[in-house]
Amino acid sequence: MASENISLPMDCAMVDILYASKNDGSRQLYSFSWRANAAYELFVVQSVDLVITPMMDGPRGQHTPELSWPRDLRSRLELGNGKSIPNIRAFLDEALQEDHTPPSIGVKLIIPTVNGYVAQSNIIEERLHGCPYVGSAVGFLQPGELVKNFSLPAPRPNQDKGVSIPQLYSLLIAAIGGIKSTISGSESPWEVLGSLENEFKNRLGLQFLLPEPIPRRRVGLVRCKDDRMSNELLLYLNIDLVIFDAPGHFMEDPHGHSAHLRASFHAIDLNPDDGFVQRLYLAARDLHLDGIITRFDPLLEKVAQVAELLQLPSAAPSAFAVATNKYLARMALPEDDQLQDQVRCVKTKYDLEQPLRITYPVVVKPTQGRSSFGVVKVMDESELLEAVDRAASFIVGCGGEINIHPDVMIEPYVDGPEVDINIAMWDGEVLFFDVSDNAPTAADLHKEGESGRKDFQEGLFMYPSHLPDSEQTLVCQYIQDCILRMGFRTGTFHCEARVRGSSMRYVRQNGSGIIDLEKNPAATGIQPSIFLIEINCRPPGYFGLYATTWNYGVDLWGLHFLCCINDESRFRALSVPFLNGAQHHSAVLLVMPEKGGILRSEDPGARLRREKPELAACVPLYRNFFEIGQRVTSPEEVETSFTAIVVVESKGERSDLIRVVEELKVEWTPVIE
Repeated sequence: MASENISLPMDCAMVDILYASKNDGSRQLYSFSWRANAAYELFVVQSVDLVITPMMDGPRGQHTPELSWPRDLRSRLELGNGKSIPNIRAFLDEALQEDHTPPSIGVKLIIPTVNGYVAQSNIIEERLHGCPYVGSAVGFLQPGELVKNFSLPAPRPNQDKGVSIPQLYSLLIAAIGGIKSTISGSESPWEVLGSLENEFKNRLGLQFLLPEPIPRRRVGLVRCKDDRMSNELLLYLNIDLVIFDAPGHFMEDPHGHSAHLRASFHAIDLNPDDGFVQRLYLAARDLHLDGIITRFDPLLEKVAQVAELLQLPSAAPSAFAVATNKYLARMALPEDDQLQDQVRCVKTKYDLEQPLRITYPVVVKPTQGRSSFGVVKVMDESELLEAVDRAASFIVGCGGEINIHPDVMIEPYVDGPEVDINIAMWDGEVLFFDVSDNAPTAADLHKEGESGRKDFQEGLFMYPSHLPDSEQTLVCQYIQDCILRMGFRTGTFHCEARVRGSSMRYVRQNGSGIIDLEKNPAATGIQPSIFLIEINCRPPGYFGLYATTWNYGVDLWGLHFLCCINDESRFRALSVPFLNGAQHHSAVLLVMPEKGGILRSEDPGARLRREKPELAACVPLYRNFFEIGQRVTSPEEVETSFTAIVVVESKGERSDLIRVVEELKVEWTPVIE
């Protein structure tokens, strides 16, 4: 590396220092230049721009100072899985050892401006995911620790180096996080750090250092999925995870790959029968829990009953009973009488009145279930009877030797763009919401007289929604009213709805299979209204969860847990989205097999990283649910499965996102024999 001729801003301090790498012990002379950025109102942190430039002529005599480090540098939480623990020295070591063009590196140090307790110790990494100009970002924080404020001295140009060196040491030791910028050959590191300051203001304007201590809490999670980032998050929130799940679960083995993420494991029969509440209560009563929770819909009401028995925070079980039953939820809504009169609930097709007084098309769905399995649009009586049979065959649980089946709801089919809505609410106040577009399903695209599938199985969600802000606000207000009517005041909710009379409609683009929202001329003069599909009183699934987290900076999984321990201060603090709204266009692609059989194709993600790295870079998260040689369930079965779920991100326009999604659809199409 060689030195550069870089013009320094007027308000910079600078000093030449020998830096010894901890990794290989090498000593190199560097020029360290830094400047403090403005302190913003209501921020708990301030940034300092640091530019480090290697000097080509080596050490300058015996009096050149060497950067020395204290033993007790702050470092981030150790997860216990073999990862190194980054501190400011490790962060700089890694940054300086990379190849750079130009050789100078630009670093933004994050300095606390208040005394406060850490609400979430990985907040810097999480909020800076996918950020422009960022090569890497890391926080040096422990969950719940007390951080002391640091008063930044005003740098003075050409000040005495004897003054500058202690100032530099103090800055490095006080930093609670570091951001290494990306610099192209034509850019000045100061210019890049200046642009990055705009993102600092956009992303870190939340109160993640709180005035009151954050004690360690113990929360019971009933039914735990192997979702690594969600399970790790609880450690960052100073929460010990107590797992209740079936024997043989991956968390049961104390030496398993994720055992370090839980405090204890308790085997329990998860069948949602009449004895479940007593089983869970007996398993949990002596564990000194501060909260108990689940994201598994069939158990939400029963876990709330156990929370009541344990005198732990929870919404009323009666509210969960309504929300998890699609028929009871429909009857609780402020719909017009004409629509309510067309809704029916039956156990089997034999409960339907004769003759059938039904106006087609209608939607048939299990009143309890998962995803959109068993939900279909039917056009006539023969399809109706078949669909009711199929929906009623869904198994919710087992009562002794008898399977527990859901009731079946029949309701009118309502047209209009479908959206998913996430809401975080405390005491009736909506603190955060986002809206995403649910692309048309086979049922939506089906025309009368056509053959083929008529199910509502989702295939693609796009963030943020392309609907106008007025319609998104209307959706949020309507959903908030529905949630309150069901008896909830606080929590995280994942909801689905349609916008009737929307100003937008889905149109197939000429010459391609791409379908997207465009202006709807037929809606001119029509007042849009909202038709609720369902309210899930929990966060979205893992992949939709992180699509929202990375787009807006709000992690609904963490809020779900903070709600169950009644931690209002952290719930409010961590519900603050990015100042500028959604940071990019993203999507969740769900890959459903066209047939059942044996999977013959390899992991598409691994292949793309080898053959198409630019396309692979658009996929920050994915999961394949089958491996080569395994049998893939047929989409015709009542309980089927996706072959993969893929999160896609694009820094371009929505059209660019759709183009990438279409390419990934081809890449992720499984070979099944």
